[in-house]
Amino acid sequence: MLSRGIRRPRSRPTTALARAPRAGLSILEVLVTLSILVVAGSLFCQMLISGRRIRLVNHEKTLAADAARVVLERMRNTPFLEVYRDYNEDPTDDPGGNGTGPGSTFEVEGLSPMDGASAVGRVLFPSMAVQVASGGGGGGKLGGLGGGSLGGTTVTQYHVREDLVDARLGMPRDLTGDNRIDSANHSADYLLLPVCVRLEWKSGTGERRFEIVTQLGDFLMRPAALALLEEAPVLEEAQ
Repeated sequence: MLSRGIRRPRSRPTTALARAPRAGLSILEVLVTLSILVVAGSLFCQMLISGRRIRLVNHEKTLAADAARVVLERMRNTPFLEVYRDYNEDPTDDPGGNGTGPGSTFEVEGLSPMDGASAVGRVLFPSMAVQVASGGGGGGKLGGLGGGSLGGTTVTQYHVREDLVDARLGMPRDLTGDNRIDSANHSADYLLLPVCVRLEWKSGTGERRFEIVTQLGDFLMRPAALALLEEAPVLEEAQ
């Protein structure tokens, strides 16, 4: 009688049919895990590529900035009124002789010029090309502007002009300290010289550009300026 009240535990089925749903769930988990790993791996690779690209861009910008600063320092160490003739587009007016100046373009080691360009760096002034009648004497911006030759030949000169319109250089403006803006050639009598050092190069990330705009000034007063101050009338105080 007592044995009838005892219930034996039922055994769980251990057939392959019972284990089949568990095996299918494991495959699904593996697929999901693989998908997550693939996505994470692709994101990691993109981060590596982006980091390398950023390092390359920063390195190129550093090279460009250093090259621009070197050019500006060399210009500051050049006699002030020779800066323009040394660094403009015309090699015939270089103070040391034809083609002895650095010129308006320069190369930068580690940077490649853009397609069709002759150099990476260029120095820009508030100047314009002017066709001038060529006389018998030497050319250049400091030569005579009148008295053209009998043959009527002309030469191209680059003049510093106060009336040049260039917002980047702050032009037009007075460059000689006479409080007026004219259309004369001020290549030899400027007191203020705006300059732009621009670099353009071809990179693995595309076309890049860097520039520095500044102004060079002659802070020493010239004899002519001193003479004007001495001739200026002295205002007496009212009694």
